[in-house]
This record gives sequence, structure tokens and C-alpha cells, in this order.
Amino acid sequence: MNGRLYAFLSHAAVAATAVISLCAIASPSAAALDPQPEVDASDVTAAYQLAACDPGGTTSTDAALATQLNQTLDDKMRGYMSAYRVSCARMVIKAVHDRGLEPRAAVIAVTTIIVETSIQNISEEVDHDSLGLFQQRATWGSRSQRLDPTWATNAFLNKMIREYPNNSWRTAQIGDVCQSVQGSAYPDRYQVQAGDAQLIVNAIWPYVSGPKGPAPVYGVLPSGLLTYTEIDAATAKRTRGAELSTVPLGFKPKAMATLDYNTLLITQDDSGGKLYRVDIISNRGTVTFDPPILLGTGWTHDLLAYDGKSHLYGIADGVLRRYNLTKTKPTLADITSNTLIGSGFALKTLTTTGPDWILGTTTAGQLISYKINGAGSWQRYQLRDATWQVFDHLLSPGGGVYYGHRPEGSLHGYVDANPYDGRDDDLSSQTPIDTEGWTQTLLSAQPGTVT
Repeated sequence: MNGRLYAFLSHAAVAATAVISLCAIASPSAAALDPQPEVDASDVTAAYQLAACDPGGTTSTDAALATQLNQTLDDKMRGYMSAYRVSCARMVIKAVHDRGLEPRAAVIAVTTIIVETSIQNISEEVDHDSLGLFQQRATWGSRSQRLDPTWATNAFLNKMIREYPNNSWRTAQIGDVCQSVQGSAYPDRYQVQAGDAQLIVNAIWPYVSGPKGPAPVYGVLPSGLLTYTEIDAATAKRTRGAELSTVPLGFKPKAMATLDYNTLLITQDDSGGKLYRVDIISNRGTVTFDPPILLGTGWTHDLLAYDGKSHLYGIADGVLRRYNLTKTKPTLADITSNTLIGSGFALKTLTTTGPDWILGTTTAGQLISYKINGAGSWQRYQLRDATWQVFDHLLSPGGGVYYGHRPEGSLHGYVDANPYDGRDDDLSSQTPIDTEGWTQTLLSAQPGTVT
């Protein structure tokens, strides 16, 4: 190639490059108008420097929930949940709960962190000076504040409440609320994640809310005296009791169910199966009650339990029956609809955990939960395969709280984060209420008092 031709082509190439460059400047692309950050913090698979969400680290429950959620989520986070990500969501949900807001506020917050960081507490400035679960800029707070999930969540909620006065965030579309707080360049990303955020909140909320309220427990001593005790459901500590009655029942009891704060149903341990109603006058200082009222005979049940709504359950020789109670102070006429649920309920203990949910143990040590639908219809969930044979009484005041009594006189507490999911990986033990002293032959908790 001669020199003149080479020079000409070189100048032409430079000119063409200049024209292309000028055209690019004169006609900006959509990407230039709405630029992506160099690294997208919402990328599920990208590796970032991360800070812990829970200072105590992750838990076995976090890992179990991650496995569960990976099978139920539908969108971006399906298959990517880990114990760490669950711990981050847990801290956010707990901050919402502790503030006294309802689960919908947690769904809004979790939707946001799914989109912003794939539920990770990012400790490097990936996008400008943004940090943390919510990718909050430096104008929000200090570095340590933004990396504190509790502080960051409350900062998010503060702005949400300002943007939506009079609690209007409760009815606004979730994606719109997220966008109003975050001011994202990509507002359409939020709403599509709201469904999965709801599933995450549904799974974790029971673990952060915890049981609340006093658990009223009635008992009968070998002497026939009645006892009354209250246990704080959250701490498993006695707050009252045990108060004693000054007079005995006057008969040997066989099974007992607490209907409400001042009404007991107790059967007599004889061949006639007499059923009594015991009306409590007071349980302050001492337990006083009216003379037991005989309601009828034929109540040969080995176990009784009331579900706090309208159904009384009884088991005799492995046969489960359900009765309707139409009054809080029932006569025999108010105990109706003797329904045969089924046979094969060979339970050693019996309690209820909610309306039409019963729980019991077997002599082999199994802990079994049942959802009762009606005659011949129920679902069975085996929560434990062994070790629960040590209890001779099982009682529940609701809220997923279970108390197991051992013959030597100890009482032990357990919390089932969700007593209706049929799972055993969310059942944990509390500190023993007492290691001795519970010498009652019968125990029954008032149902539905713990939430």
C-alpha cells in the first residue's frame, strides 16, 4: 500500500470515529438517561462484603426456615434463602413487631430488602454511598446506623409513616409504598416481590412475636383440694400460686377440663362416670368454689379437654368424641352433639392448642397433634417420635405454649412457634417452671389465654 493511500485511510478512520462519538453524545441512549449502577446490589448471586444481621448469629431455626422457604417462594428468592438471609429478614420483622405495627408493615419492609439487596446487609458501598439491607444513602444516617437492621428498619418505617399519614399505608399498594420511601429508578421492581415477602413474613412472624399473657392453671391435689397457679408464658416463671382451696372436692376426680377462668368440668373416678361442674368463686389468696353440681352420668372418659371455642373433647379406651358447649356455665342440656370422631386415639395425655386442634402424648413417647374436622375426619402430625412418655399430664393455654408434668413433681415448658403447621423443627424448650412441687393428680390450663 502506497503512503498517500495509507494516510488517506487513516484520516478517514479517525474522522469516522469522531462522527460516531459525536452521534453518541448527541443521541443519548435509554441506558444513559437511566443508568444502572456499576454493580447491582440486588443481584442475588453477586458476592459482597456483608455484615451480620443478628449479633448472636444464625440459628438452627433460621436454617430450617430457609429450607422451607426455598420450596415455597415463587420469584427472585426461590432457592436462594439461607440461614443468614432468614436471620436478616427475622431482624427486620422483629423491629416491625417490637414497634407495635402489624404484619403488613413487615411485608412492605421485606419487599423492599428483597429488591434492594436480596436480603443481605451489604457493608461495602456498592451503589454510590448506599449501605445496609435497605441500601440507605449517607444522608439517612451513619455507617453503623445503616448497618444495624433494627435502626435501618425503624428509619424506613419512620419515612413510610410520614409519606402515608393516618396509616394510609395499610391500604396502599405495597409496591407504591416501597417506592415512596426508597425513590428508586426502577419502581416496578417492588410489587412483583410482595407475594414472596408475604410468605417470608408468614413463616417468620410467629418466631418474633413469641407467646404473651398469663397461663392460668388449675389442679387437684391427692387430698382433693383445688389449686390455682399463673405462669408467665414468655418467661416460664410462676407469677402466682399455688393458691389452695380450704375444702376438698368431695369425690375422687378422674379427668378435668377448664372452660374459663371460673368454670371447671370434672369427672368422678367411679363406674358411673359422673360429670360435675365446679364454679370457682375466687382464686385470690385461696381458691373458693360452690358445691360441685352433678350434670349427669356415663362420662367414663379417661381424658377431657376444652378447645376454648365451643368444643369439648373426651377420650375413653382410645375412642375420641366431641361435644358442643352452648353455654359457658353448661347444664347437661347445654352439652350437645355427641360426635364420634374416631378410634385409635391411644393417648396418655390430652390437651387442646386451639379451636379443633388437640395435642397428646403416647406411652411410647410420641407427641402428636391432630386437626379435627368432624366425624371420621382428621389430620395427624407426629411432632416427636420419642421421649415424651415422661409426662403424665400435658396442658396448653394457647399461643403454642405447652406444659408437661412429670410424676416426680416437675413442670416443663415448651413453645411451638406455629402449633398449626404440623412441623417439629419450630418446637423448643423453655427453662423448667419448677423442678419439684407440682404434686397435683390432675392439671388443666384455661385455653386461649396465651396469644
